Amino acid sequence: PIYFLFKVLGFSGFQGLTSYIPGNTPLHRLNPMTKLVILVGITLTASSSIWWVGALEGLVLLPLFYPLKLVRKVAGFSFAQVVGMAWGFAVFTSPSVLSLIFHSYNVVWVFPSYFQYLGYVPELSVQALEYGFQTAMRVWAMLLASSLLLVTTTPTDVMRTLERLGLPESLTLSIMIGMAFVPRVFSTMDESYRLQQLREEGILNSVKAVYRSVIPVAIFLFRRARITGLSLETRAFGKRRRRLGEAKISRFDLEVMIAVFSFTMIDLV
Repeated sequence: PIYFLFKVLGFSGFQGLTSYIPGNTPLHRLNPMTKLVILVGITLTASSSIWWVGALEGLVLLPLFYPLKLVRKVAGFSFAQVVGMAWGFAVFTSPSVLSLIFHSYNVVWVFPSYFQYLGYVPELSVQALEYGFQTAMRVWAMLLASSLLLVTTTPTDVMRTLERLGLPESLTLSIMIGMAFVPRVFSTMDESYRLQQLREEGILNSVKAVYRSVIPVAIFLFRRARITGLSLETRAFGKRRRRLGEAKISRFDLEVMIAVFSFTMIDLV
């Protein structure tokens, strides 16, 4: 799944799924506060309900990527995420845990004994695969909602919204810097990776190129951290300042909030 994920998306694909994309879609017109409410509602319902609730939420969110021209990237990411997470939970979940959830235990594969040194369970069962798939479906909806928030909201708007909620300015700044830095990290990683691949060809060289790209990315992060620190000092970070262009909550935002709140309450109750 990891090889398929990088083969389909690459580092540039991850950059596209985490970078703000300008547009005039309904999601762009929503207030950042409303998007946070949607994200929290999906997280609560997908994590505390039966697995198919998260699957339905993911299927509803998937068409929203079409106006953003990210359907192919999201489809590849979704497939790799579901398969990879399902396999990860299937081979590491103890049979005693599965016995508390399922009433049967059907073995489909017995791993060699030395696999236990890697933390694998001795046997792979149908119930383990089912449990892994159900867990992946719950996480899938959360990841899609998070990606929609990142690609339709600027880091500055998110920071202003969190400040209105009364969160400390240092925390909101950390979140904003993370949202701004992640796409740049993927961009730098992609450039370094492509340069490393020019030396040789082959799958082995591709793996080496990933490790060789770590050092240039680390240098980039240290440089950006220094520049960010200087920028905060020159702009008097921590002082009370007036904000221009505050985002207002419209009637459409209120309708979406009421719908999300109603669905969350119905699902939880």
